[in-house]
Amino acid sequence: MFDAASSGNTNPWRISDFHRHTREIQSVSCREGVFSHNHACEPMKNCQKRLEAKAAWTVSAGTGEIAAVALVPTTKTEDFSQAAAQSMKHPAFEPKAMCSNTWPNQNMFWNIACPGVEGRLGLCHFEKRIISALRKKHIDCCNAVTDLLSPLCARHAPDHEKLLSASKEGALSSTGHEHSSQDIAELKGTRLFRDRCSKCLQKQLHSPQTIVQNPDDWFFRHKVASSEPDTRPARGRLDPLQMVSLFAADTKDAMENCKLKATHLSGPLPLAHMCDKMPPNPNSKHQLSEFTSKRGESKLESFHDRFAHFTNCGMQDTLADNLNLVGTARFNLAI
Repeated sequence: MFDAASSGNTNPWRISDFHRHTREIQSVSCREGVFSHNHACEPMKNCQKRLEAKAAWTVSAGTGEIAAVALVPTTKTEDFSQAAAQSMKHPAFEPKAMCSNTWPNQNMFWNIACPGVEGRLGLCHFEKRIISALRKKHIDCCNAVTDLLSPLCARHAPDHEKLLSASKEGALSSTGHEHSSQDIAELKGTRLFRDRCSKCLQKQLHSPQTIVQNPDDWFFRHKVASSEPDTRPARGRLDPLQMVSLFAADTKDAMENCKLKATHLSGPLPLAHMCDKMPPNPNSKHQLSEFTSKRGESKLESFHDRFAHFTNCGMQDTLADNLNLVGTARFNLAI
């Protein structure tokens, strides 16, 4: 009944939900911004095997809206090239930069499909490759993951100064409590700071060579043993319960591979064009602006998590298509 209702046009607007959701997704624009693309393999468990689909190629605009989804038999460039070419021909799709989990691979194809686009490696995928090589049950794993962001980017100094001033003047507290320097230092390492204050700070990626050098310092800070104890001593420790180190056997290889790709992490556009600025409410006491990143990688990964639960393998093709379309359209509407 749902499938028949979605495919029929017996409604006041005389257009089926299938075509309406399709056009809503096709209307997603990206003008002089950043778009992200990636493959998702988890949703393929819901597809029937006769489709022979191994992954879903997805594209998101800088706002996080999903602009395209296509099932592909492999993750090779040739399998999504036609879908990519059609997306780039859309009159409202004129990006200046792109984030991908495989860059600089496939750069020759994107130079042809979208001439002049600046490609960059996705920051979350760069971190994920290192985090996946850590022992998650180690006592220092949480601190190491938090510290990993510092070698890669820094808080924008003017935004940081305004946030500190508002905290010490009591403008961030509903009761007017004035935070001391010690209170702020303790708050920075908590989830409360990330949820409430991090949105008021722009993140600025370091220069390419700085990004290549800084992870070495992070590596020795959490390593247990060092081959250069005099010049670069290790400052990590064994887990007191399991007596194992934080780094696994493949952590060093993962670090070396990421250092080779670190030069492709820097922001493709000036900082002012990498974030959407939302001015504060005139009645707000702190008068701090909020910023939303235009990279869109985190929203694309969030969509992949939901995308895996729109349908199941027992559905017929038309019903699965309708449910995937309505789920994608509602995800864009929520953004």
